[in-house]
Amino acid sequence: MGTKIPIDVKALKRAGAVNPDAFFQLLSEQCNYISKKQAQDFYMGLVRTVTKALREKGVCQLPHMGYFALVKRAPKASGVMGTGVAGAIRGMVGERYTLIFYPNYTWRDYFAKLGQQNGREGRLDPREKVLGQDLG
Repeated sequence: MGTKIPIDVKALKRAGAVNPDAFFQLLSEQCNYISKKQAQDFYMGLVRTVTKALREKGVCQLPHMGYFALVKRAPKASGVMGTGVAGAIRGMVGERYTLIFYPNYTWRDYFAKLGQQNGREGRLDPREKVLGQDLG
């Protein structure tokens, strides 16, 4: 069962803020203007490396950004509403692994201080600028 992402990805895609081609173009510019195909190959290599590290060790460090880790969640009761004679049915969801990203503190602090700046720019969520609406 999936979880709902707390951002409206569809609205960001419509506004052009989330676009794979734009991402690979930015990555290409950061890598001394390599071709978009090379940037995609590099990125997919990174994804495969992270996946391999998570399978083997359960944790993967992205230098200067943070850590991906597979964390085992404890079993818990799940309430599922039944229809018919049984009424409310409760079941147990067993142990499962969840992928969690732990950012470096310097990175977190940088973005926390960005929100404390005086004036309108410091208070705005960057997505609010793209979508032109208040997300608060």
